Amino acid sequence: MATRRPNVRNAAFELGFAAAAFACGLANAPIWVVAIVAFATLAYWSWSRRVALNRLRGANWAVQSAIAVALIIAVLAGAYWLGLALRGGLT
Repeated sequence: MATRRPNVRNAAFELGFAAAAFACGLANAPIWVVAIVAFATLAYWSWSRRVALNRLRGANWAVQSAIAVALIIAVLAGAYWLGLALRGGLT
């Protein structure tokens, strides 16, 4: 049985996307800019997970993908909101 190594590159890219959403909040960027970051994040996620996603079929693929998309959007929204809060944009 092969041992699995953590993929640091994927983690670094995903952290970078969250940092970009945070920076958008700090800069009080319009929501459409954050939507571009979210689209790029989802595109990268689907490309980096393509091997695992291709193994899933039907409802299992749909459920796992929906959960992942919801979590990605929640993380990016939280990072954006945190950036807004630290900037003082939330009143």
